Formats: sequence, C-alpha cells, structure tokens
Amino acid sequence: MGDKMKEQLLEELSKAQKILEERTKTQGHMIRKLQMLIANEGLFSQIIDFFPYPIAIFTPQYTVAMVNKAFAAETKTQFLNLEKGSAHILQYRIEDMRLTAAVKQVFKGNTFFLEDVKNPFSMFAGIVQQSVIQPDSFHKAIIFPVLAYDAEITHGVIVFMS
Repeated sequence: MGDKMKEQLLEELSKAQKILEERTKTQGHMIRKLQMLIANEGLFSQIIDFFPYPIAIFTPQYTVAMVNKAFAAETKTQFLNLEKGSAHILQYRIEDMRLTAAVKQVFKGNTFFLEDVKNPFSMFAGIVQQSVIQPDSFHKAIIFPVLAYDAEITHGVIVFMS
C-alpha cells in the first residue's frame, strides 16, 4: 500500500472517528437531560408527559416507573399505583423478542434503535386490550439507559415512534 493511500485511509478514519465522537457526545447529553427530568419530578415530568410519542420509564426490576399521556392514550390504559411497583414490563407474551433483549441489555449500558417492531405494547402488564391498538401505529422503538451522577444505571426508557 502506497504512502498516499495510507494517508487517505487515515484521513477517512479520522473523519469517521470525529463523527462517532460527536454522536456519542450528543447521545450522552440527551441521556443526562432525561436523567435530570426523571430525577426532578414536578415540572420536568410534565414535559415528558406532554411529549407526543408514547414513553415508558422502567427500573432494573422491570417495574414501570412512569408512562406519559401519549402512552396511556395509545394503550387506553391507566397504570394505577406506579409508586407501589404494580405495573411490570416483560411479564406477558412478547411478540418481538428483540424488545426483550433490548430491555434486558439496557441495564448494561446499551442503547437500541429497533425498526419493524411487532406489537410493542405486548410486553406491559395491565394492557389487556391489545386489539384496540393499531398494529401499524408504532413500529419503531428507542431503548436507552438513564445514568445517575455516579454512572449507575437507574432507569431504562422506551420511546415508541411511528
């Protein structure tokens, strides 16, 4: 391989690395902001509540900590007693096993973007009327961890998108 070709390859690798670093920095910034929103309930949780896509926030014990209004409206379900840990994730027959894997891996620090997700709300306890949900409504999901200030993962977040 000639010197000129090596230089070009190194230059391209350097550009790719810079792009990846920027994306990682942006993702980290977004996660820190959401972490702050979760930690500071009140006004910040109201912002999450009015987000237009269904969001579910869950703990390492797979207990649903919070859902927003879009989630409740889409599933036609109100989760009662969330503070008592009565709503769970991963308890029912899940049609898309990639969701199961992503929810479990999120507590290892992984982030996932899934497309062509099948019946994503099937993983939540308490949603019995699956036929009410439009099957093609939400076929994408982003699952990511939320870190505490000591870098411990305190919650997982699922955002469903169309």
